[in-house]
Amino acid sequence: MTTTTPNRGIDIRFIAALCLMLCTALIVSGCSSAVSEGSASQSVQVAADFGSEPEVHFDAPLAVDALQRSVVSAGDGPKITDDTTISVKAKITDAGDGTAISAVGSWPRAFTTTVRDAEPGVAESVVGLHSGSRIVVTGKARSFYGDERLAATGLDADRGLVAVLDVDAPPTKDRPTQQSLADDDFPQARFQSGRPVEVSPGSGRPPQTTQVKVLTPGTGAPVADNDQLVFRAYTTTWGLGDVVGDDFASGASSRALSALPKGLHAALTDQPVGTTLLAVVPPTEGIPDQLPEALRHETLVFVVTIDGTSLATS
Repeated sequence: MTTTTPNRGIDIRFIAALCLMLCTALIVSGCSSAVSEGSASQSVQVAADFGSEPEVHFDAPLAVDALQRSVVSAGDGPKITDDTTISVKAKITDAGDGTAISAVGSWPRAFTTTVRDAEPGVAESVVGLHSGSRIVVTGKARSFYGDERLAATGLDADRGLVAVLDVDAPPTKDRPTQQSLADDDFPQARFQSGRPVEVSPGSGRPPQTTQVKVLTPGTGAPVADNDQLVFRAYTTTWGLGDVVGDDFASGASSRALSALPKGLHAALTDQPVGTTLLAVVPPTEGIPDQLPEALRHETLVFVVTIDGTSLATS
């Protein structure tokens, strides 16, 4: 497997150098210099599969020093600036022996921040990228986390790190849509021991109205509008596939079907008990008032298992 990296020719390096000079002269404008590509970051092999948990390959020990950045796959979303709010999935590996530093199972849970408030290894690496990019960043722990945040990590300052970052800018207005989704356009859910553990980002434009794909058909009674519904939902975003909620970990919900938001109501009505389905719900039919501000214009993807029903009480 080889790493896909863009061709960084002489013109690109000249532009980066010019940007650095301008930033020095106009630092009050909030401009940031980009981290350069180097031999360490180029040595890391990662598939260009944005949103999905990466397998990271390099010959250990990998010598790292100052921060370096290589672009594995370039996004086509808005360009990222110091003021952009970003969601980031991160996988951190020890450059010395290749062991994982990130906790097992942490990849699907992105962190959301403005660029200027992020760790130096993130903030200095993402400015100028387009939303939807995957990058590799290498460097020492102190350079990546900064002195103020290093202590909280418990890492030695000189410990070498390899970070794979998937960077997305949540939409500031509802995404452009298409009328419906073909079967292949639906995000893909990955299951482990019978529960969803990862959902891929959406591809292209999300649908205008809620779209449903049955993953496992149930054999119980169909859900009716006057039912009290017991269900579990694994909720992710269209743009990055990051986890917003996980009832499979926290426990099933019990709600009257009639009380659910429009999109989920439509997705679950008439589905047999025992069904597991994937529902893509635009913000106009979702729960924007229950989400952080950064996600209120985002299309959500729900993997839902219907565990049971009872007659709703008024």
